[in-house]
Parts: sequence; structure tokens; C-alpha cells
Amino acid sequence: MRKSMLTLSTALLLVVPAAVSAQGFGIAARGGTLGVGAEAALGLTSRFVIRGGAGLMPFEPITTIEDIEVTLKLPEWYNIGADLYLSGSFRIGGGVLFKSDNPSVEGTFTSPQIIGGREFPAAELGTLTGVLASRDNAPYALIGFGNHISPGIGLFLDLGVAFLGDPDVTLKAIGGTFSDQAELTSRLNAEAADWEESAGSYLNYWPILNLGLRIGIGG
Repeated sequence: MRKSMLTLSTALLLVVPAAVSAQGFGIAARGGTLGVGAEAALGLTSRFVIRGGAGLMPFEPITTIEDIEVTLKLPEWYNIGADLYLSGSFRIGGGVLFKSDNPSVEGTFTSPQIIGGREFPAAELGTLTGVLASRDNAPYALIGFGNHISPGIGLFLDLGVAFLGDPDVTLKAIGGTFSDQAELTSRLNAEAADWEESAGSYLNYWPILNLGLRIGIGG
């Protein structure tokens, strides 16, 4: 991953000087479902622009899954792709997302929880951890508004989806007092299957919603 990003960065540094004066170059800050981060865009023509960026999640939201309150931990996201401008600011695009790790959840209980059809006291479970495991990269498609290489300052919006494939949910309980680990593992696997069934095909996709501020240079 790091080697690929270094190669990409080096290539961009080599081609940027000539491209800025001819077609345009842009930098931007963004926030959304790919985290908070920055990106750069390079115009190969006035309508065809390559774009790459990186984002991290500076906070850990709390959510509820199957009546279990958990903390959601999201990875760093990296993207590289291309945009085709159909008009001055409206575009369609696609590319590949890379992630530093798998999204995960963690919950420490203070009350009994039903796991895999059986109720467990909080002390028997300890801390519940769950991982949504999928491949390290995923293709994405989007539509967007805002021209990254247009001279000056402006806003932009990305709306799209990344295709994760068919990820697996795994659950583990750490630090609890329940002695029959075989039964606990079986219950956790059943609970993970319930999570997958409840989510259905939604687990196969990662939404892309980015709002950002861009600065166009050259052109």
C-alpha cells in the first residue's frame, strides 16, 4: 500500500509542472464518509481529470446494531481515479478505494445482552469486538459537482458508492468470565450471521459522500 502511494506521488510530482500551465491543477480539503482529508487533481484535458486523495476519521461514532450499542472504528481511506466533465461543473467518475484496515466495532457492556439467542450477563461477555472484513481495495463510481481544476476557489460535492464485494462479519468477546468458549464462539458466530442477514446486500457497498473546498491553479 505505502509503496503504491509513494510511486503515485512521485509520478504526479514529475508530470505536474508541465500539466499545470496547459490543463490545470487543483488541491482540495474534504470531509465525509471517506473521512477528513485532502486531495489533488490533475487535468489531462479540459474534461478529463485524474484525482487522488486520502482521509482519516478523527472521531469514533456510536451506533446500535441488533440492539447492541457499539463504537464504530473506521479506517483511513485512499482514492485514485478519474473524472469526466460533462459540463462546466457536472461530472461522472470512477476509480479505486484503498483502506488501511477493516472497519470494526467495539462495545463494553454494563447490562445483560442476548447473543446468538442466549442472554449473557455483562461480566461474562467482557468487551465485544466485530470486524467487517473485505478486500483491501474496491472500485467506485460517482457523480459530482464542482470543477477541481477551474481557477479560483470553490466548493465541490461527490455522491457515489464503492463496491466492497461480499465481506464477512466476525465477532469476538474478550475479557469475559464465561467459561465455555466453544459455546460462546458458536453464539457469536450465530450473532454475526444475524448481523449479516439483517444488513443484507448493504454490507457489499460503502457510501461516498464528500463535501469539500477546492483551489484551482493554472489552466
